[in-house]
Amino acid sequence: MTNILIVVGFGIVIVLLLMNLLKKDHTRELSRIEKGIEDNTRTLLEDKANKEAYEKSFAMILSETMKTREYLGVSDAKLSRIATSVNAMNNIMVNNKKRGNFGEYTLYHLLSLYFGESESIYETQYHLSNGRIVDAALHIPGSDRILAIDSKFPVDHFAQIDNNQDAKKAFRQDVKKHIHDIASKYINEDTVEEALMFIPSEAIYLYICQEESSLIDEAHKAHVLITSPSTLMGVAFTLINITKDFKRSQNLERVEKEILALKENSVRMCDRYEKVENTLQTLQRQYRELGISVHKIDDRIGQIYDGEA
Repeated sequence: MTNILIVVGFGIVIVLLLMNLLKKDHTRELSRIEKGIEDNTRTLLEDKANKEAYEKSFAMILSETMKTREYLGVSDAKLSRIATSVNAMNNIMVNNKKRGNFGEYTLYHLLSLYFGESESIYETQYHLSNGRIVDAALHIPGSDRILAIDSKFPVDHFAQIDNNQDAKKAFRQDVKKHIHDIASKYINEDTVEEALMFIPSEAIYLYICQEESSLIDEAHKAHVLITSPSTLMGVAFTLINITKDFKRSQNLERVEKEILALKENSVRMCDRYEKVENTLQTLQRQYRELGISVHKIDDRIGQIYDGEA
């Protein structure tokens, strides 16, 4: 009987242990399932939020794109016209004559922008006495000479100079030829001792200044100043002022004589002023004395008249 009770008790303990283990496993499984459901729910919510965010961003980008297009007024027809304009500009760049005309047009536009349409300040297509025609001439104040400006556009080899030594060498030769052509054609008895070479491209001008400074030195030796759209007027005005100062220094002796003569005239004028002032003071004194005499005579006549009465 005792053995039976022991066996039964041991069985009950085993059953209870098994039930406890099953309960723990069930709890862990439920926790794992709940966690999985929670993770899946969070993922679904995040996916939905991301989708909504993507849709919102795409809608905003599309809206801004449409607004930009409407603002710019870009249509297929306008894009076609832009392409036509680009092709036209390309035709100008590859045609020497058209390219030269473009440089001249840019030069004329800048001159008219600064000076208006005034032939007393500048002239275009100016004829020199040697038969040459320079693109533009600035008249020097107080002088019958002009400052010659000629447009040059050395773009042929410039477009190929990246890592191309042959193109760089050819570009230098082009610019040197332009420099010496201007010096030989547009500096003479009709002009001042310098001339301007106008390059209508800031990119080419900056490249020369930064990478080919020897060309600047060679131009200076030839009395040619290289300019661009942003530097043309500054260089021109500076050169005109220097020329005026030089003219003034040449006439310095005559100016000094005129100043001395003016000083002598000023001294004489001061002397004459002092004489006139002294004369006026004398007249004033004599006038006062005459007044006193008149009053005395008048008083005396009055006394005589009263005595007779």
